[in-house]
Amino acid sequence: MKKLVFLLLVPVIFWSCKKSGSSVDTKLTVARQLAGNWTTPNPVTFYYSSDGCGGYSRYSSFKMKVNWQITSTSDNSISVTWSLVSIGGQTIVGSNCGLGAPPITFPQDFVGIVTGSKFSMDQNQALQGVFNFTTDNITGTMSEKDCLIYCSGYSTDQNTFILTRVN
Repeated sequence: MKKLVFLLLVPVIFWSCKKSGSSVDTKLTVARQLAGNWTTPNPVTFYYSSDGCGGYSRYSSFKMKVNWQITSTSDNSISVTWSLVSIGGQTIVGSNCGLGAPPITFPQDFVGIVTGSKFSMDQNQALQGVFNFTTDNITGTMSEKDCLIYCSGYSTDQNTFILTRVN
């Protein structure tokens, strides 16, 4: 009887040892799939907005190409460093009652929380964007709004901020 129990336990022991040391335990999370370099293949239109004239509205546009360096910080968190590739001239699309446009500085750092095939990004705990992603594409909307003396910021149209993975 002891030999029978021993013979039955040996395969179980080897199976469990093999399983715990195998790649089955290695988590392949969405955050790891996002890690890497990303770029906007085409310039993205951004809009400056402000409530300098009363209601919060767009007053100028500009086109930018950017790179993102995404790093996984945990299974569902990422760090994004945003750097400028190129920026086009400003086009007036409304009035800001003489107030200047806020500068956009680079590089910028964001924190992202990944849920399924989406992630939200914030900077200084203020939501900056919500994005969908596949293996090679990120699509979403950026929006930044600061309200010091008056509210001002920049944004893109919905789902027009598109990045592709750089190989």
